[in-house]
Amino acid sequence: TFYATKGKDSYAHEIRKIHPSPKPPQLMKAIIEFFTKENELVFDYFMGVGGSLLGAGLSGRKAIGIDLNKKYIDAYKKAANEIGVDIFPTRCGDCLEILNNKDEMQLLLNDEKISLVLIDPPYANMMSKKKTGGDISIYGNTATPFTNDERDFGNIIRDDFYDCLKKSIELVLPYVKKRGYIIVFIKDLQP
Repeated sequence: TFYATKGKDSYAHEIRKIHPSPKPPQLMKAIIEFFTKENELVFDYFMGVGGSLLGAGLSGRKAIGIDLNKKYIDAYKKAANEIGVDIFPTRCGDCLEILNNKDEMQLLLNDEKISLVLIDPPYANMMSKKKTGGDISIYGNTATPFTNDERDFGNIIRDDFYDCLKKSIELVLPYVKKRGYIIVFIKDLQP
């Protein structure tokens, strides 16, 4: 499906494009509406520039997001303001540290259960590698890592990434309501 990157139908793409892979809020809205009901809680602990939070706002749901990069969180807030949706609670930090901190999670969730975990994790260090093929015409052949933070899932080797992703799912499960959902965007991890 094509999603506009200019004009009103871009949902503030001009703000969100600072991220190497911003998710279209319209796509996230459709996914959220399929798996949740109005006023239910969507949780994204790899929120980036907030495509899922914007999608939740567009569909009458609540959301909470976590990201390592404050610049991305600030871009989400600016985009939410631009398109006129609620600005939801966010935390800047390492998702594993936050998910593993029961007090922090209780404060963040305010004792509410999550209806939908919707994540698109940075898949190991693939964005930290030089670009090849068609990506060169878009990005040049330089790497476009999400952050330089060593805790960033996008800066670790593939095997460690799988362990960290599994751990993150194990840590979030107790906060997901019965009959809730976890959706993980999957990447094609080629060499």
